[in-house]
Amino acid sequence: MCEGHPAPRTRGDQTWQERAACAAAVEATKDPDLFFPGTLEGEQRVRLAKGICSSCEVRETCLEAALECGDAAGIRGGLTEEERRAIRHCFELRCDPARIAAALAGRDVYLTRPERQELIRWAAEAKTPTLRLARVLKVSEAHAKKLLRREHAYLEAPSAVQATCETASA
Repeated sequence: MCEGHPAPRTRGDQTWQERAACAAAVEATKDPDLFFPGTLEGEQRVRLAKGICSSCEVRETCLEAALECGDAAGIRGGLTEEERRAIRHCFELRCDPARIAAALAGRDVYLTRPERQELIRWAAEAKTPTLRLARVLKVSEAHAKKLLRREHAYLEAPSAVQATCETASA
């Protein structure tokens, strides 16, 4: 694991919320809807909410949790609904080796589609047992077997294509 990067948050873990700046902010205590501004006095409330988020030690975790669950309401991780919508695509393309390693180690972390595909590739290369892969991905053993079969075929394809090209040129 890289220094400075915390271990990936497990799915359903909300303990980080206790350390959130908004949990102790006086402004949020006085106005529980501060992080869900309406359109009337919205800009000023958005600035105030973002100001609280800017000093928060769990801001990245909050944003990640919002993106993972598709939370579209309010200000989360220092970003408005529109700002989160704009980065969702990039988030879904993330492929973090630390998250993949954590999942293979048995931690229940959210994996994006590219991370899941990379995990399957790693599992195929490492000859990971089908049952273990099924548990990590939370799929049936039959489906995990199919995924591994497909990945093995993909891994073997370049050499088969190369042999076909060499035969054709001879």
